[in-house]
Amino acid sequence: MIKGNDERTPGKVVITTIAAISFLVWTWTSYARWSDFQYRSFDLAYYVQAIWQLIHGRFDVSVENVPLLGNHVEPIVFLFAPLLAIFRHPLVFVAVQNAALASMAPVGYSIARRLGFDSRRASLLGIAILLAPAAGFIALHEFHPEALTAPFLLLMFQARVTKSLWRHWLWFVAVLACKENMALLLAVYCIILCISERNRAFAELRRWYLWPMSVAIIWFVICTRVITPALNSGNIDYLGLYDRLGTSPGNILLNAFVRPQLIGRALLESLTHGNLVWGLLFPFLCLPLLRPRWILIATPVLLQHLLSWRSSEWMIHLHYGAPLLALFWIASVEAIAAFDRWKLPAFLPRIVPWLIVVACVIAQFWLGLLSGIVSKNADWFEGGPERARKNAFIAQIPPTSSVVAPLPYLSHLAMREQLYSLHYILKGLKTLSQSSYEPPPPPDFVLIDYRDTATFDPSAGFYHPTMKTVDGRIIPSSDRLLHDFLERATWAAVSQDELTLLRNTGGAMTAFASKESLSDKAPVFAVGATQLLSIETGSKTISPPQPLEIHLHWKFQGEREVFPWMLLRLSPDQKSTLFVKGLCAPEVAEGTHFENWTVTTTELLPGDYVLEALFLDNSKQAWSQTVGRGRPSNLLAPPVSLGRFKVEK
Repeated sequence: MIKGNDERTPGKVVITTIAAISFLVWTWTSYARWSDFQYRSFDLAYYVQAIWQLIHGRFDVSVENVPLLGNHVEPIVFLFAPLLAIFRHPLVFVAVQNAALASMAPVGYSIARRLGFDSRRASLLGIAILLAPAAGFIALHEFHPEALTAPFLLLMFQARVTKSLWRHWLWFVAVLACKENMALLLAVYCIILCISERNRAFAELRRWYLWPMSVAIIWFVICTRVITPALNSGNIDYLGLYDRLGTSPGNILLNAFVRPQLIGRALLESLTHGNLVWGLLFPFLCLPLLRPRWILIATPVLLQHLLSWRSSEWMIHLHYGAPLLALFWIASVEAIAAFDRWKLPAFLPRIVPWLIVVACVIAQFWLGLLSGIVSKNADWFEGGPERARKNAFIAQIPPTSSVVAPLPYLSHLAMREQLYSLHYILKGLKTLSQSSYEPPPPPDFVLIDYRDTATFDPSAGFYHPTMKTVDGRIIPSSDRLLHDFLERATWAAVSQDELTLLRNTGGAMTAFASKESLSDKAPVFAVGATQLLSIETGSKTISPPQPLEIHLHWKFQGEREVFPWMLLRLSPDQKSTLFVKGLCAPEVAEGTHFENWTVTTTELLPGDYVLEALFLDNSKQAWSQTVGRGRPSNLLAPPVSLGRFKVEK
C-alpha cells in the first residue's frame, strides 16, 4: 500500500497525457463520423431531443414515441440539461461521455498504486484500460448513458480501496442511475463482496454492502414495476429479445431448469458468432478468469447480452461492454497483484503489465478499431463536398418545423419539438415488437436519403418487401408503407442525387401534379397502375458544376402496387457509374405527375457518356440479396436509353 498523497511522478504525467490524447482522438473521430452523417441509430437524437424538450418545459420525445426514462431508466441524463442549455450542440453528450471514459486511465493508475504496484506498472495498467478495444468502441459508438458505467464503476472501486464510504455510495448511486440493469449487477457485487469480506465487522458490511444492496434491489423493483410500465406503454418490447427462451420472465426461469438446452444453444451461438467476451478477455490475457468473483459479478450483464437473439449485443463494437470493461480490468489487476501470494516467478508481475499493453494494441488491429479510426478520419478530409451538399440540403428545413428524417440525420435535426424516424415508417412495426407502428400526422418536411444503408437496411428488417409476421398478419412492403404515409398530404419535392426533400404544401396542388391525363402516347413502360409516359434529359452538354437534369412524366391509374426505384447508369467506354435516385414519386396517389431530378456532375471526368435509366423493385432486390439468394434481377422494364451526353472541362 502507498499513502494517499502520492507525490508527482512521471507516471502521472504519462497517464494524464495518454488520457488527454485518447479524449481528443475519440472526440474528433466521433465528430468526423457525425458530421459525415455516419451515425446509424436514433440513440443520440433521442437523448438530445429529450433534454431539449425538458429545458423547454416539455416532456414528449417524438423520435422514439416514449418519454425520457421510458426507453431505459437512465436518470443520469438529467445532468446534461444545463450543458445542452449552454452549448446547444448534440455532440456535448459525446464530449462528456468521452471525457469520462478517458478519466479511467488516471483512476486506474490510482487503484493500481493502492494495490501495491509501482508507478511504472500502475501507469501501464492505467494505459491498458484505454488501449483495450472495448474502450475505443464504446467512445465511438455515438452516445449512451451506459457508457458512463465504466468510469463510474472504477471510481466506486477506487473509493473501496481508499476506504471512502461516502464516495463509494456516491458512485454506487451514479452507476444505478446509468441504466436499470445496473441494479442487478450492483446487487450481485454487494453479495459477492460481502461473502468474500465476511471477516469484517457486521456493522462495516452493513454500511458498505448490505444497505447498498437493498437500495439496488428496491431501485430495480421501482424501475421494472413502476417507471417502465408507466412510461413505456408497450412501445418497446425488450422482453421480445428473449422470446426464444420463453414467453415471460417466469417461463424463461422455469425453462432454465426444465429445458436448459434452450439457454445452452443461445450461449453457444453468441459465444461462437460474437466477440464480446473474447474481445474483453484476450486483451487482458484472460487474467480475469483467475479472479472468478468478478466474472460472477458480471454475470447479470453477460447473460442479458449473450442470451439475446439480437446479434449486435454479442459484439464488442457497440456500447454493451462498458460495465464489463471495468470489471474485467479490475479482475486482471487483482490477479497480477496476487502473483506474489501464489509463489509465481518474481519476473511475472513485472512483465505482465507490459504484455497486457501489447495485447491491447494487437487486439486493436485484430478487431479493426485502429483501422476504423484512420479510415473515418481519412473519409472526413476527403468528404468535404458531399458534407457541404448534405448540410445545404437540410438547411432548407426551418428549426421549428416538424420533420421525418433518416437515422443518420436525426441527431442533426434533434433540437426541435417534433422529429420522427423514417425507419419506423419503412418497417411498419414498433421497436422489438410485432405490433403495428402508427405513423405520425403528416409533418412539415420529409427527408429521404436513398443511399442511406442504415435506414434502408433489409438485414435489420427496416426495409423489406411484403411480409408475413409470425402471427399471420401481412405487412405491406416498405415502399408501400412510405407511399401510404405520404399520400395523406400533398407535397412539393426537391430531388438532388440520392436526396429528396418533400415539403408539405398544406393541400395545395403542386405545379407538377394533375389528375388529368396530359398525353395519350404509348408509355415508356407500364407496370400495373404505374406508367412512365416520358423521360428525357436537359442539356446534352454540361460543364461542371452544372448539374445533369432528368425530367420524368408519370401516370398513375388506380391503386399503386409497384413503386419504381430508379438508377441512372453512365457508361464511358467499358466502365459505368450508377447514380441513385430512389423511389419515383412515392408521394403521388393518382393522376399524372412531372418529376425533376438533378444529378451532381462535379466528379465526372470530361468525355462522352451513354445514359441509361434502370427501374426496379428495390425492396425485393435488397431483401433477396440479404437472405443469400444471389443477385436476382428485379427490373421492372428493360434499361431505358437516354442517348449520349458530353461533359466538358
